[in-house]
Amino acid sequence: MKRSHGPTEEGFYVRLMSPLGRYPSSSFVSESAALIISSEICFSIVRVSHEDFSFSEVDTLKAIEIPLYGSILLSGEPGTPYLFPYPSSDSVALDTESRSDINEQCIAKCKLFLLDAIQNRSGGYPAIPVHKPPCLGGMKYDLLPWNVKSDGERLMVLNQLGIANPVILRGVNCLLKGRMAFQHPELGEAACIYLWVALDAAHSLVLKRLRDTGIANPTSKDAARYFEEISGWETEWERFFEEDYDNRIRAIHPDNRFGAEAVPQFLADDFLELNDVLIPFFLFFVSEFPK
Repeated sequence: MKRSHGPTEEGFYVRLMSPLGRYPSSSFVSESAALIISSEICFSIVRVSHEDFSFSEVDTLKAIEIPLYGSILLSGEPGTPYLFPYPSSDSVALDTESRSDINEQCIAKCKLFLLDAIQNRSGGYPAIPVHKPPCLGGMKYDLLPWNVKSDGERLMVLNQLGIANPVILRGVNCLLKGRMAFQHPELGEAACIYLWVALDAAHSLVLKRLRDTGIANPTSKDAARYFEEISGWETEWERFFEEDYDNRIRAIHPDNRFGAEAVPQFLADDFLELNDVLIPFFLFFVSEFPK
Protein backbone atom coordinates (compact mmCIF):
# COMPACT_ATOMS: atom_id res chain seq x y z
CA MET A 1 0.00 0.00 0.00
CA LYS A 2 1.37 3.42 -0.93
CA ARG A 3 0.08 6.97 -1.16
CA SER A 4 -1.27 8.08 -4.55
CA HIS A 5 -1.27 11.62 -5.89
CA GLY A 6 -3.51 10.90 -8.88
CA PRO A 7 -6.61 8.86 -9.76
CA THR A 8 -6.57 5.51 -7.95
CA GLU A 9 -7.50 2.38 -9.90
CA GLU A 10 -7.10 -0.13 -7.06
CA GLY A 11 -6.90 1.04 -3.48
CA PHE A 12 -8.69 3.14 -0.87
CA TYR A 13 -9.85 6.66 -0.10
CA VAL A 14 -9.32 7.52 3.56
CA ARG A 15 -10.88 10.63 5.10
CA LEU A 16 -10.81 12.24 8.55
CA MET A 17 -14.16 12.76 10.26
CA SER A 18 -14.40 16.13 11.98
CA PRO A 19 -15.40 16.42 15.66
CA LEU A 20 -18.12 18.80 14.41
CA GLY A 21 -20.17 15.76 13.34
CA ARG A 22 -22.24 13.31 15.38
CA TYR A 23 -21.33 9.64 15.13
CA PRO A 24 -22.34 6.18 16.37
CA SER A 25 -20.28 4.92 19.29
CA SER A 26 -19.08 1.83 17.42
CA SER A 27 -17.37 1.26 14.09
CA PHE A 28 -19.21 0.07 11.01
CA VAL A 29 -17.11 -2.13 8.71
CA SER A 30 -18.01 -3.89 5.48
CA GLU A 31 -15.73 -5.36 2.83
CA SER A 32 -15.83 -2.20 0.74
CA ALA A 33 -16.53 0.69 3.13
CA ALA A 34 -15.98 1.49 6.79
CA LEU A 35 -16.51 4.20 9.37
CA ILE A 36 -13.87 3.72 12.06
CA ILE A 37 -14.83 5.14 15.45
CA SER A 38 -12.68 5.82 18.49
CA SER A 39 -12.46 8.60 21.06
CA GLU A 40 -9.07 9.57 19.60
CA ILE A 41 -9.79 9.67 15.86
CA CYS A 42 -12.69 8.84 13.56
CA PHE A 43 -12.18 8.28 9.85
CA SER A 44 -13.74 6.64 6.83
CA ILE A 45 -12.38 4.16 4.30
CA VAL A 46 -13.90 3.29 0.95
CA ARG A 47 -12.46 0.73 -1.43
CA VAL A 48 -11.68 1.90 -4.96
CA SER A 49 -11.98 -0.64 -7.77
CA HIS A 50 -11.85 1.67 -10.81
CA GLU A 51 -10.40 5.07 -11.66
CA ASP A 52 -12.60 8.05 -10.81
CA PHE A 53 -11.75 11.09 -12.92
CA SER A 54 -14.56 13.27 -11.51
CA PHE A 55 -13.26 16.55 -10.13
CA SER A 56 -14.55 19.63 -8.37
CA GLU A 57 -12.57 22.45 -6.84
CA VAL A 58 -15.41 23.27 -4.43
CA ASP A 59 -16.52 19.79 -3.31
CA THR A 60 -13.92 17.58 -1.69
CA LEU A 61 -16.09 14.45 -1.53
CA LYS A 62 -15.82 11.64 -4.05
CA ALA A 63 -19.07 10.17 -5.40
CA ILE A 64 -17.91 6.76 -4.19
CA GLU A 65 -17.91 8.06 -0.59
CA ILE A 66 -21.55 9.25 -0.58
CA PRO A 67 -23.11 5.78 -0.03
CA LEU A 68 -21.11 5.27 3.19
CA TYR A 69 -21.95 8.68 4.65
CA GLY A 70 -25.55 8.35 3.48
CA SER A 71 -25.88 4.99 5.21
CA ILE A 72 -24.89 6.64 8.50
CA LEU A 73 -27.20 9.63 8.01
CA LEU A 74 -30.29 7.77 6.79
CA SER A 75 -30.23 4.83 9.20
CA GLY A 76 -30.48 6.84 12.42
CA GLU A 77 -32.95 5.60 14.99
CA PRO A 78 -36.24 7.55 15.35
CA GLY A 79 -36.63 9.43 18.61
CA THR A 80 -32.91 10.15 19.00
CA PRO A 81 -30.81 12.99 17.58
CA TYR A 82 -29.90 12.14 14.00
CA LEU A 83 -26.36 11.01 13.37
CA PHE A 84 -24.53 13.02 10.77
CA PRO A 85 -21.00 12.54 9.46
CA TYR A 86 -18.84 15.60 8.95
CA PRO A 87 -16.19 14.50 6.42
CA SER A 88 -13.29 16.93 6.52
CA SER A 89 -11.00 17.90 3.65
CA ASP A 90 -8.14 15.91 5.21
CA SER A 91 -7.91 12.77 3.09
CA VAL A 92 -5.48 10.45 1.37
CA ALA A 93 -5.74 8.19 -1.68
CA LEU A 94 -3.86 4.90 -1.37
CA ASP A 95 -2.83 2.52 -4.13
CA THR A 96 -2.69 -1.25 -3.68
CA GLU A 97 -1.24 -3.83 -6.03
CA SER A 98 -4.46 -5.84 -6.12
CA ARG A 99 -8.06 -5.70 -4.91
CA SER A 100 -8.11 -5.79 -1.11
CA ASP A 101 -10.93 -5.95 1.41
CA ILE A 102 -11.07 -3.75 4.49
CA ASN A 103 -9.69 -5.70 7.45
CA GLU A 104 -7.82 -4.93 10.68
CA GLN A 105 -4.45 -4.69 8.95
CA CYS A 106 -5.85 -2.40 6.27
CA ILE A 107 -7.50 -0.16 8.88
CA ALA A 108 -4.25 0.21 10.83
CA LYS A 109 -2.27 1.17 7.72
CA CYS A 110 -4.94 3.63 6.56
CA LYS A 111 -4.87 5.33 9.96
CA LEU A 112 -1.09 5.76 9.82
CA PHE A 113 -1.18 7.24 6.31
CA LEU A 114 -3.98 9.63 7.31
CA LEU A 115 -2.23 10.84 10.48
CA ASP A 116 0.98 11.38 8.54
CA ALA A 117 -0.88 13.45 5.93
CA ILE A 118 -2.60 15.58 8.60
CA GLN A 119 0.63 16.25 10.49
CA ASN A 120 2.61 17.13 7.36
CA ARG A 121 0.09 19.24 5.48
CA SER A 122 1.02 22.80 4.62
CA GLY A 123 -1.23 25.77 3.90
CA GLY A 124 -4.93 25.20 3.44
CA TYR A 125 -8.02 27.01 4.60
CA PRO A 126 -8.06 28.85 7.95
CA ALA A 127 -10.91 26.64 9.24
CA ILE A 128 -9.03 23.34 8.76
CA PRO A 129 -7.53 23.28 12.32
CA VAL A 130 -11.09 23.14 13.71
CA HIS A 131 -11.37 19.58 12.38
CA LYS A 132 -8.33 18.23 14.23
CA PRO A 133 -9.03 14.90 15.98
CA PRO A 134 -8.56 14.61 19.76
CA CYS A 135 -5.32 12.61 19.30
CA LEU A 136 -3.80 15.76 17.79
CA GLY A 137 -5.27 18.16 20.33
CA GLY A 138 -8.73 18.69 18.82
CA MET A 139 -12.20 18.67 20.37
CA LYS A 140 -13.92 15.54 21.69
CA TYR A 141 -16.12 13.56 19.33
CA ASP A 142 -19.88 13.49 19.88
CA LEU A 143 -20.58 9.75 20.00
CA LEU A 144 -24.08 8.34 20.53
CA PRO A 145 -24.90 4.81 21.70
CA TRP A 146 -25.78 2.64 18.72
CA ASN A 147 -27.87 -0.52 18.56
CA VAL A 148 -25.59 -2.98 16.76
CA LYS A 149 -28.69 -4.86 15.59
CA SER A 150 -29.37 -1.88 13.32
CA ASP A 151 -26.16 -2.52 11.36
CA GLY A 152 -28.21 -4.74 9.05
CA GLU A 153 -30.29 -1.74 7.97
CA ARG A 154 -27.17 0.37 7.61
CA LEU A 155 -25.60 -2.26 5.36
CA MET A 156 -28.80 -2.41 3.29
CA VAL A 157 -28.75 1.36 2.81
CA LEU A 158 -25.04 1.25 1.90
CA ASN A 159 -25.65 -1.42 -0.74
CA GLN A 160 -28.70 0.34 -2.19
CA LEU A 161 -26.93 3.68 -2.39
CA GLY A 162 -24.11 1.90 -4.17
CA ILE A 163 -26.47 1.29 -7.11
CA ALA A 164 -28.63 4.40 -6.71
CA ASN A 165 -29.15 6.90 -9.51
CA PRO A 166 -27.38 10.31 -9.57
CA VAL A 167 -30.49 12.19 -8.39
CA ILE A 168 -30.67 10.17 -5.16
CA LEU A 169 -26.94 10.55 -4.57
CA ARG A 170 -27.06 14.31 -5.21
CA GLY A 171 -29.94 14.64 -2.77
CA VAL A 172 -28.16 12.64 -0.06
CA ASN A 173 -24.98 14.64 -0.64
CA CYS A 174 -26.93 17.88 -0.11
CA LEU A 175 -28.50 16.49 3.08
CA LEU A 176 -24.99 15.82 4.36
CA LYS A 177 -23.71 19.26 3.35
CA GLY A 178 -26.75 21.01 4.81
CA ARG A 179 -26.19 19.46 8.23
CA MET A 180 -22.48 20.29 8.04
CA ALA A 181 -23.21 23.93 7.17
CA PHE A 182 -25.75 24.20 10.00
CA GLN A 183 -22.93 23.59 12.50
CA HIS A 184 -21.74 27.10 11.66
CA PRO A 185 -24.23 29.86 12.63
CA GLU A 186 -22.79 32.12 9.94
CA LEU A 187 -23.80 29.58 7.26
CA GLY A 188 -27.37 28.92 8.38
CA GLU A 189 -28.89 30.29 5.17
CA ALA A 190 -26.50 28.17 3.09
CA ALA A 191 -27.63 25.12 5.09
CA CYS A 192 -31.22 25.83 4.06
CA ILE A 193 -30.19 26.17 0.42
CA TYR A 194 -28.57 22.73 0.52
CA LEU A 195 -31.84 21.30 1.85
CA TRP A 196 -33.83 22.98 -0.92
CA VAL A 197 -31.56 21.31 -3.49
CA ALA A 198 -32.24 17.98 -1.75
CA LEU A 199 -35.95 18.84 -1.85
CA ASP A 200 -35.72 19.41 -5.60
CA ALA A 201 -34.16 15.96 -5.89
CA ALA A 202 -37.04 14.49 -3.86
CA HIS A 203 -39.55 16.26 -6.11
CA SER A 204 -37.91 14.81 -9.23
CA LEU A 205 -37.88 11.32 -7.70
CA VAL A 206 -41.57 11.50 -6.85
CA LEU A 207 -42.52 12.77 -10.32
CA LYS A 208 -40.56 9.90 -11.88
CA ARG A 209 -42.33 7.44 -9.59
CA LEU A 210 -45.70 8.85 -10.62
CA ARG A 211 -44.79 8.61 -14.30
CA ASP A 212 -43.76 4.99 -13.75
CA THR A 213 -47.25 4.30 -12.36
CA GLY A 214 -48.85 5.61 -15.58
CA ILE A 215 -49.45 9.31 -14.88
CA ALA A 216 -48.18 10.97 -18.07
CA ASN A 217 -47.66 14.52 -16.78
CA PRO A 218 -47.72 14.54 -12.97
CA THR A 219 -47.99 17.91 -11.25
CA SER A 220 -46.62 19.34 -8.03
CA LYS A 221 -50.08 18.78 -6.53
CA ASP A 222 -49.90 15.10 -7.53
CA ALA A 223 -46.51 14.92 -5.81
CA ALA A 224 -48.02 16.45 -2.65
CA ARG A 225 -50.79 13.84 -2.59
CA TYR A 226 -48.20 11.08 -3.08
CA PHE A 227 -46.21 12.34 -0.08
CA GLU A 228 -49.38 12.33 2.03
CA GLU A 229 -50.14 8.77 0.94
CA ILE A 230 -46.74 7.31 1.86
CA SER A 231 -46.21 9.39 5.02
CA GLY A 232 -49.70 9.33 6.50
CA TRP A 233 -49.63 13.12 6.94
CA GLU A 234 -52.55 15.39 6.13
CA THR A 235 -50.76 18.44 4.81
CA GLU A 236 -53.48 20.37 2.94
CA TRP A 237 -50.75 21.41 0.48
CA GLU A 238 -51.78 22.66 -2.93
CA ARG A 239 -48.19 22.07 -4.07
CA PHE A 240 -45.37 19.76 -2.99
CA PHE A 241 -43.76 21.21 0.18
CA GLU A 242 -45.22 24.58 -0.81
CA GLU A 243 -43.95 26.64 2.14
CA ASP A 244 -40.40 25.36 1.67
CA TYR A 245 -40.54 26.16 -2.04
CA ASP A 246 -41.75 29.69 -1.23
CA ASN A 247 -38.74 30.11 1.08
CA ARG A 248 -36.48 28.77 -1.66
CA ILE A 249 -37.78 31.40 -4.10
CA ARG A 250 -37.23 34.19 -1.56
CA ALA A 251 -33.64 33.05 -0.88
CA ILE A 252 -32.43 32.36 -4.40
CA HIS A 253 -34.26 35.09 -6.35
CA PRO A 254 -33.60 38.52 -4.79
CA ASP A 255 -36.43 40.15 -6.81
CA ASN A 256 -39.41 37.82 -6.58
CA ARG A 257 -43.20 37.75 -6.30
CA PHE A 258 -43.03 38.01 -2.50
CA GLY A 259 -41.16 41.31 -2.69
CA ALA A 260 -37.47 42.21 -2.63
CA GLU A 261 -35.76 41.76 0.76
CA ALA A 262 -32.19 42.64 1.67
CA VAL A 263 -32.30 39.94 4.37
CA PRO A 264 -35.13 37.40 3.89
CA GLN A 265 -36.62 36.22 7.17
CA PHE A 266 -35.95 32.55 7.82
CA LEU A 267 -36.32 30.62 11.06
CA ALA A 268 -34.11 27.87 12.44
CA ASP A 269 -37.11 25.57 12.14
CA ASP A 270 -37.13 26.19 8.38
CA PHE A 271 -34.00 24.03 8.41
CA LEU A 272 -34.65 21.69 11.34
CA GLU A 273 -38.18 20.64 10.39
CA LEU A 274 -37.37 20.09 6.71
CA ASN A 275 -34.20 18.18 7.62
CA ASP A 276 -36.14 15.83 9.91
CA VAL A 277 -38.69 15.13 7.16
CA LEU A 278 -36.25 14.67 4.30
CA ILE A 279 -34.07 12.10 6.07
CA PRO A 280 -36.82 9.42 6.34
CA PHE A 281 -38.14 10.50 2.92
CA PHE A 282 -34.79 9.68 1.31
CA LEU A 283 -34.58 6.46 3.30
CA PHE A 284 -37.89 5.58 1.64
CA PHE A 285 -36.47 6.37 -1.81
CA VAL A 286 -33.43 4.20 -1.13
CA SER A 287 -35.26 1.25 0.40
CA GLU A 288 -38.42 1.24 -1.76
CA PHE A 289 -37.17 2.16 -5.24
CA PRO A 290 -33.42 2.76 -5.22
CA LYS A 291 -32.64 2.80 -8.95
